[in-house]
Parts: sequence; structure tokens; C-alpha cells
Amino acid sequence: MYFNFVKKLVPLACACIFAAAAGAASFPVKSPDGRIEMVFNDGEKLTMSMSVDGKPVIENAAIGMKTDKGELGANAQARSSYGSEHRSEIENPFGIRRVVPDNYNTLTVEFDNYKLVSRVYDDCAAYRFVSAMGGGEMTVFGEELALGLGDDVPAIAHIEDGDGTSFEKVHARVKVGELKDRHSSTLPFIFEKGGVKTAVLESDLHNYPAMRLAYGDGGMRAYSAKYPKSLKESGASMMAAETEEFIAKTVADRAFPWRIFVVAREDKDLAVNDAVYRMASPARVDSEWVEPGMSIWEWWSDWNLEGVDFKSGMNRETYTHLIDFASEHEVPYLLIDAGWLDETGVAREESILKGKLKIDIPGIIAEAAEKDVKVVLWLFSSSLFGDAAAALDKIKEWGAAGIKVDFTDRDDQTAIEFYERIARLAAERGLVVDFHGCAKPAGLNRTYPNVLNFEGVRGGEFNKFASVEPPHNVDLIFTRMLTGPMDYTPGSMSNVRKEEFKIVGENPMTMGTRANQVAMFVLYFAPYQVMCDSVTQYERNEEVFDFISKIPTVWDDSVALDGRIGEYAVVARRSGDTWYVGGMNDWNAREVEVDLGFLDRDAAYKAEIIRDGANVGKLARDYKHEVVEVKPGRKLKIEMAPGGGFAVKLTKKKFDFFGIELF
Repeated sequence: MYFNFVKKLVPLACACIFAAAAGAASFPVKSPDGRIEMVFNDGEKLTMSMSVDGKPVIENAAIGMKTDKGELGANAQARSSYGSEHRSEIENPFGIRRVVPDNYNTLTVEFDNYKLVSRVYDDCAAYRFVSAMGGGEMTVFGEELALGLGDDVPAIAHIEDGDGTSFEKVHARVKVGELKDRHSSTLPFIFEKGGVKTAVLESDLHNYPAMRLAYGDGGMRAYSAKYPKSLKESGASMMAAETEEFIAKTVADRAFPWRIFVVAREDKDLAVNDAVYRMASPARVDSEWVEPGMSIWEWWSDWNLEGVDFKSGMNRETYTHLIDFASEHEVPYLLIDAGWLDETGVAREESILKGKLKIDIPGIIAEAAEKDVKVVLWLFSSSLFGDAAAALDKIKEWGAAGIKVDFTDRDDQTAIEFYERIARLAAERGLVVDFHGCAKPAGLNRTYPNVLNFEGVRGGEFNKFASVEPPHNVDLIFTRMLTGPMDYTPGSMSNVRKEEFKIVGENPMTMGTRANQVAMFVLYFAPYQVMCDSVTQYERNEEVFDFISKIPTVWDDSVALDGRIGEYAVVARRSGDTWYVGGMNDWNAREVEVDLGFLDRDAAYKAEIIRDGANVGKLARDYKHEVVEVKPGRKLKIEMAPGGGFAVKLTKKKFDFFGIELF
């Protein structure tokens, strides 16, 4: 939804138009505050430059596309150009802020059969191509974005070794030159130049492959996986067996994805940025029925329960126990993970329609519904490669509220089309979606708001078979979360020090403190937030569970207070009149000062705090739970242990007519 819309045409300097006729024109556009400037130059190669606070960040980067209908950006001579101001707001009921400012200056440069459209905000700049090739189909052989960047430029890269991947790597600190022998880096790719960090992102990927960056011809360049000619089974995934010589087959008249460059003068500027959402296509489906919320889960804890009179596992008794727990604690969702469907003798793409149920899924869902708990069912993505509509009809017939779609593990054009097709089909049936084994988000959650979450992250599940360390967990707030919602699955109650960690798949543990895990529920944005641990653990730790289970999963506002990539982060988020503050730490002890200047200055607040305990150096699960009164303007000093953290709930105090406190 848009409102408060203002648009004003801004005439460009005549010099640009006259110069365009001579074939060497420059087309500048600045941010509303004038601090970010994008400049496009036509000529033999169409180029883009960007400066921040007067310092060059990107210099003469060649941009374009090679297609079977001609090459965009080659021998480019602009025919006309025009600019405008755009001032509006976007309402986002499922985001990090309810009202998203959408204020930018835009410039459009027209060529013979395409346009270059740009937007410059106060925090980022972006461009996209819009083709007008006469209708019909068009084959795209490759896209050009030659960023250059010297070999000594520092960068943070999510390095992949091939096209097929689960997108679950740790972010590496590198110099650009160190990427010469690596396959590619998915986005965001963050580099440091001109005194700022710049994150390369994308949005609005309809019927087009994701863009990565790879080293080639003296710098970082756009890279996309080629279009699969055929697929083959590779473990649980379907990977490209053969590929075409092109990256996309699409329509000839269309808008291509936005190429976004988010600017961070301080690291914390990356912690609550929603540029990808702003530039995605508006919702194409009704979302009034979509319900975000927390979920109970059984897979991470291996279905383990204690103190019950039955053998726990994938059976009716276990799910009744989980449903009862969720209902009692007002947790809206239960996720039933892998193992409920017998695919023996059935082709995977027909498994939902022809496979046998190992447990009574309709009965379990009906029981859950009676107790106001909604069920999400895990699926192989390839089980939807056949008649997806019929498969989803069956799932809806069983009464499920949503699906968790796993093991796509690709970001080529057919994979992007698959994500969008399933989002649309699910929305038509009133199903929410959680994509796993998937590429990073690129705005699909705005276009289809029933898509509540995405994996594409080395998350908490990795503790079952590898280590996940606190510095990586802090990284994610500044890197992966730039792209959108993140299904990390926090909430472990089995907290250990680094030297105590070991891999135990049936009884997994996590490095870092109990308070660190609690903080994740504030810091990690996930409209569908899955709590990883066994309900037995939550029953034993009722005080902590009661705190985390009441944390909202969508927000009215978010403010980045402090932080450095990979070291620590402090973020405040608001739901209604209640604020939460979360802090997470790397392996270095530190004290942070939380400035509460964001609070209503005319009100008093109660602060409920969960922080690292005095004995956390020996027992990572030790925590301190306290309630204190705070006044606006006050600063809270909180110590975080190595691998530690904290969470604060700030509730506005209420008084009756006589000034007596109501709670």
C-alpha cells in the first residue's frame, strides 16, 4: 500500500541533452540529501559511477546486457532523459518497520530500444534496465556489471564453490584479489572504499536468475548461473545436469531486476536496512489472512521428550504432546518436519498425491486446529516439480496452514521461477511458505506476503553436524539480513563454552551463552520464527521460554543502536508501545551502553532484562533475569560475556486517574 505520495518532475540540464547528441553525455542524479550521487555516461560502453560524500566508491563500471535482440549498453547514445522526485511511504505489516519511507530521486535515460531507470535514496542507489525489443521472447546471454575494484580493496564475501549450493557458507573477510580462484560470491557482497562500506544487493527477480559477483578481467563482475537444460538428482536436491549457453529466456519487453548499492558510513547502518523490500514489486495477492508468529519444532532435538509415558518420535503421542504445549503457551504454529511421508515406489514429483502417510497427518492437523494451533508441513521442493497445484490442494485438504519447502539449492532462472510459482499457488490456497535450501530473498516476500521466511543461511541447525560460532551469528545481522527475513531457528537451551562444544546430532548444543540465544529473537528478523529446542527443554526453562515466546515476530519500528560487523550488534525494535532491545557479542567480553533516547520522553518504563549471569564463564547457560525501572533519556550499561548477549523488554508504565500504577 502506498500513501502520502508526492512526485515532482525535475528538468535535467540542457547540457546533458546536447551532449547526448554528440555521443558522450553524463547523466547525474543525487539523493534527496545530496550526499550520494550516481552518474551514468553513454558512449561505446554505458557506464555507472557512484560517489558518497564527494568520494568515489564505484568508478566507470560498465553496465549492460547481451541478448539475441541486441546488446544493451553497447554503443549507447541516449535519446532523452528526465528525472523526478518521489516521496511516499509503504505499509509493511510483516517487516522490521510498519511504515517504510520510500523517498528518492529518480532519473530515466532513454535509448533506442531500452531505458535505464535509476533511484537514489539517502541510504542507497540503484538502477535497472527496462527493455522494449518489440515483443515476443528474448534470450539473455549475460549481464554486465564490471565493478572493477582493485585487488587490495577489503571485502566481505559469501563464497560459493559452484552454481548448486545450499547457500549456507560463513562470510569471509578477503581482499578482492583473493577471489581470483574462487567460483563466485552471492549477495550481499560488501566492499570498503571511499571511507564507507557498500553492500551490493538486488531486488525484483521475476523470471530471471539471481546475480552473484565473480572475479574476472581485473575485478568483480556480475555472474549468473546458466539456464538448466536438464536436471539430475544430487542427494536430496535436483541440480543442473546440462546447461544452455544463456542465463535467461524471457519476454522482450520487461523491467529487469534492480541492482542496489547500500551505503554504510557506520557498520550499524547495515543492521536495519530494507532497501530490497522497497524496490520489490508490490503485493500481487491479498494478505489479510496471513498470520506471522512463533513455531514449535521437533527435528533439531530429534523428537526427544523426557518424562512422558510413551516413546517419543514421529508418532501421534509425540505430536499430541507438542500440540498441547503449543496451545498452553499460545504458540501459534507447529512445524512437522521430514519423515511423515512414505515415498516408496513413487516418483518424487507425485509423492504428495500418491505416497503413503506414515502418520495420520489430517488427524494431527484437526487435533491442532481444535486447540488453536496451526500446522506447517515440510516438503521436498522436488515433490512440487510435477502437478504442484494438485499437491497443494491435497495439503490444503488435510488442513495445513503452510509449507516448508526444502532442497531447491539453486538460483538459476528456473529456480527463481519455482520460488515465485509456489508462492503464488500457495497464496491462492491460503498457505504460508517457509523456503529452505533456497537462495537468499530478493523481495519475493513483498510481492507474495504469504512467504514468511527463507533460509539461505548457515543457521542453528548446523550445530547438529558442524560448529556455528558467535562471530558468524553477529555477521548475519549486517550481511544475510540485508536481503530479507532469515530462518535461523534460534532458541537452544543447551548452551556451552567454545571448548565444551561437540557434535551430537541427537542432543545438539550451541556455542555461546543462554542470553545470546534469547537475544537472537530480537535481532533476527523472522515473521515465521521457529524455536529449535525440545519442549522438554522449554518446560525446564519456563522463565526463559515465557520471555522468548512473547517476543513479536514482526515490528512497527527498528533502530540500529550500535555494532560492528562480526563483533557485536545492538538493535531496538518496537511493537505497539513496547520496545525490545537485543545485543549479541563475539568471543570478546565487552560493555555496551544502550541509549534509550528512542523511548517516549513523557512516559516511564519497566525494563525486563535477561543478560549473562555472573558464572557464565563456567556455565554458559547461566543468566540473570531482572526487572528495573528506567526513565527516557537514561542509558543502560550492560556487560556481555564472550559469546554472550542480552535482551531487554521495555514496557510503558500505566497509571490510573489518581496516579496509582496499574501494574
